[in-house]
Amino acid sequence: MSGRARLLVEIGCEEIPARMLDDAAAQVARVVVEQLDRAGLDHGEAHAYHTPRRLAVLVDEVARATPRREDLQLGPPAGVAWDADGRPTKAAEGFARRAGVAVDALERVTTDRGDYAGVRVVAGGRALGEVLADGFEERIARIPFPKSMRWGDGAWRFVRPVHWLVALADDEVLPLTLFGVRAGRTSRGHRALAPGPVEIPDAAAWRERLAAAWVVVDPAERRERLLAGLAREGESLGAEPVDDPELLDESGGLVEYPGMLSGRFDERFVDALPEEVLRTCLRHHQKAFVFRAGGRLAPAFAVAVGVPEDPAGHVRRGHEWVVGGRLDDALFFWTEDRRRPLADRREALAGVTFHQALGSYALKAERTVRLVDRIAAGLGHDDAQRATARRAAELARCDLVTGLVGEFPELQGVAGGLLAREDGEPEPVWRAIYAHYLPQGPDDPLPDGEVGRLVGLADRLDTIAGGFLAGLEPTGSRDPFAMRRAGSAAVRLAETFDALDLGAALDEAFDGYGPAGPGPDLSDRREPAGAAARAFLVDRFASLAERRGARYDEIAAVRAVVDRVGLVVADLFRRLEALAALRGSDDFHALAAASKRVRNILAQARERGEPVEPDQHAEALALPAERDLREGLAAAEATAQDAARRADHLAALRAVAALRPQVDRFFDEVLVMDDNPVLRRARLGLLARIHRLAHATADIAELVVEGNDR
Repeated sequence: MSGRARLLVEIGCEEIPARMLDDAAAQVARVVVEQLDRAGLDHGEAHAYHTPRRLAVLVDEVARATPRREDLQLGPPAGVAWDADGRPTKAAEGFARRAGVAVDALERVTTDRGDYAGVRVVAGGRALGEVLADGFEERIARIPFPKSMRWGDGAWRFVRPVHWLVALADDEVLPLTLFGVRAGRTSRGHRALAPGPVEIPDAAAWRERLAAAWVVVDPAERRERLLAGLAREGESLGAEPVDDPELLDESGGLVEYPGMLSGRFDERFVDALPEEVLRTCLRHHQKAFVFRAGGRLAPAFAVAVGVPEDPAGHVRRGHEWVVGGRLDDALFFWTEDRRRPLADRREALAGVTFHQALGSYALKAERTVRLVDRIAAGLGHDDAQRATARRAAELARCDLVTGLVGEFPELQGVAGGLLAREDGEPEPVWRAIYAHYLPQGPDDPLPDGEVGRLVGLADRLDTIAGGFLAGLEPTGSRDPFAMRRAGSAAVRLAETFDALDLGAALDEAFDGYGPAGPGPDLSDRREPAGAAARAFLVDRFASLAERRGARYDEIAAVRAVVDRVGLVVADLFRRLEALAALRGSDDFHALAAASKRVRNILAQARERGEPVEPDQHAEALALPAERDLREGLAAAEATAQDAARRADHLAALRAVAALRPQVDRFFDEVLVMDDNPVLRRARLGLLARIHRLAHATADIAELVVEGNDR
């Protein structure tokens, strides 16, 4: 047996939802690797695998045991451990007992501090199985999932009940137990094609043995085979599959064997239904791919199936029957909803609850109309533009009371836009309704029209204000009102309006919950909720900036000036860009270091009770270095102010950086904290001017100078 082994851990479960598989497998792999790392067991690369019924990790080249080492443990001084006749004392016996050795195993050890009783203890040498078993079940049980299940007597909780466990180091079964299941070498094959047990002789044979039992454990391989199958089905249909990478990933999590088959439906559905409705019906409800032919959707679909073939056509006919029924439903609701104008549904929103503490969707619509009008007015929009935005906001939520959205909730917004178009609403209105739910994720596109972005922003800000007033702010991993998603969307939408202060718009949103707004009146909670909501939006800005690659210290530098310059998102990103551009310049390090020094001196002076005001006692500044710095500051301030008016933040920062020679000379030749109080305060006033200038664009003192900046 070599000193290295391939490690396999496979947890067999009931079917796990496809959306949870990637993260669940990664978490299991993380637990296994952390167990090895914590014990100091050397290992190679770890590979996470999953199918709907299993989560697994293979780790290459794992040491079979921790390294053995001899540790010297020191106890009491020798004079305390042995008496004058050399016999061990009670102190020596206690030390030996704690060390787990016989008292005669103690030895005299000479150190720089004198002689002590000591014992040499051999540590390490723990077997791989022992290392992995130590706390394995507890750590696996702590893995968080969006939804978990309990089984047995309710003591066990995991993503789904566990039915088997394989744990092998090469061909050796490891002594693991998980939720009452003892590890062995028996896995399970495909539920329908090979439902019996599958014996795994060793970890290296695991993938091959399961493949023979119709289980493809690698999600990347399943995806590629599904993609190839989709292309084959398209060729047989004479159509081109519509690219849908998310559905392809999800489909790979629905099957253990990656088969693909196609079917057809009546062409009348292509003629009668909007493409968005048809695709949503097929994609979200049947997990079906669609095809294009002749410039439009083809009356055909394809689905992932867990079998290699369907010789009798039973599976195909079953899918065609279900798809036909669902499309019939969609066509019925589309036809019925068109019988009544979307605008006639506004009153029905009073019967749909937004949140029990925040009232109905009718109230939300009123608040959103009011807010979008105020934001548009603040942006300088004319009366016609404001009327268009109000109309879109007024109708934006009306599709919540349509049959189509009731049956297909994924069509919220889209259905309203399509119905508004059928009603003859102006294009900017129906397009805004159609897209105002965007973006829902960090990579989603924004609405392509300004009205849609305005309505989407107002809607998100109303949700955020109401959520904080109702005590629904996110905490830790909990975000029941999807506030983080709303906040991130609000920041991205606000960025598209160059001069929009998101903080001021948020204040307007809170007004909607005040005595002069549509209500409910929650103004008694506004002060703490408003401060928390503003800080939350600043956090969302910082998160977006980090996602785009901004450095943590640059983000901190810009965050520090938000209260003074406003939460104008587009402008804050320009400040970040200026900092990043300045970072590579020769004067960056001096600017950052000088700003920190100035900040520290001023802070210490204020702690002592010194008055600190820019230009105080300026007439006392007579030294050449002082005059030189004053003149340089005057020029830099004028340049920076002109640059700030043009929002040229890089030019403003360069004006500050250009002061480097004068600042260096000042600190070399002038003692700031002079015994003469007038001189001391005059020099502090000069530093206060530097501080004010250096903080006009960002808090330069927050920047961290590292070796790779040089």
